[in-house]
Amino acid sequence: MELQKVSPINKAIYVFADLFKIRQSIMLIVVGIISYFIASRGDVVLDKLFLLFLGLTLSVFGTTGFNMVLDRDIDSLMFRTSKRSIPSGLISSEKASIISAATLLAGLYFSYLVNIYVFIAGFLGFLIDILIYTILTKRRTWSSVIFGGFAGGMPAFGGYLAYTNAISVEPFILLLMVAIWSNVHIWYIVIYYKDDYLRAGIPMLPVVKGDRTAILVSIIHMVILQILIALYFYMSGFKAILTLALGSMLTWIIIYKMYRHYIYIDKHEAYRMFKFLSPYLAVVFIFMLLDSVIFM
Repeated sequence: MELQKVSPINKAIYVFADLFKIRQSIMLIVVGIISYFIASRGDVVLDKLFLLFLGLTLSVFGTTGFNMVLDRDIDSLMFRTSKRSIPSGLISSEKASIISAATLLAGLYFSYLVNIYVFIAGFLGFLIDILIYTILTKRRTWSSVIFGGFAGGMPAFGGYLAYTNAISVEPFILLLMVAIWSNVHIWYIVIYYKDDYLRAGIPMLPVVKGDRTAILVSIIHMVILQILIALYFYMSGFKAILTLALGSMLTWIIIYKMYRHYIYIDKHEAYRMFKFLSPYLAVVFIFMLLDSVIFM
């Protein structure tokens, strides 16, 4: 995209969409909103839902913006990320920090207006993603993405509790589902862009332990994810045989594809697997939503 030839408004939209990683953020926001509908079983309180949308959106955007500021040096070293807004000079790190802080604070404020649990989820998402993942572990250990996955699961956790306003097992299961999917998703894109991560000195699992180990761990993660899906339906008491069967079928298709990649590793196949996995989480959550409405 040649930004010199576009209008200032379109350029600003591009910069903000890039700063907030709009596609990745939308996935987390959608999962959070679906989690609210799963908990409510179709009983929607519009004003609460609107506040939840604002809280989730702004909290995720603000956290993501801070992540981009802190990662600007390694982003400049990687082919995949070198053209991002901050490394390419489209926005300064100082302006990005101010915008991210304002966005995050607004998101936490709206989250608090929903209830204390949504506020805690938003704050923990920020704390885990920025302090534990980005600052303390990302440049030191391959296990960093495990912590990052928990941050990614906070919108689902908060979305469920936005309706129930009470701690239960179900929101923790949803959080773990997002965290596990996130790890697998990241490891496959790392396999494809391994040279980038080597150049930037980021010790992701495929870089440190090799592609086969990463794929094997991914298979284990998907098995655990299927167990969590089954546990969710058991805990909820729903009679969602069709939903669980569809989720199981999709999971085992992915496991089979992963096993094929374990036998024959090709980075282009890894990228196709990454794209195949991208909508998986949303599909599973939609199955769960349909279950909560149809079998309520």
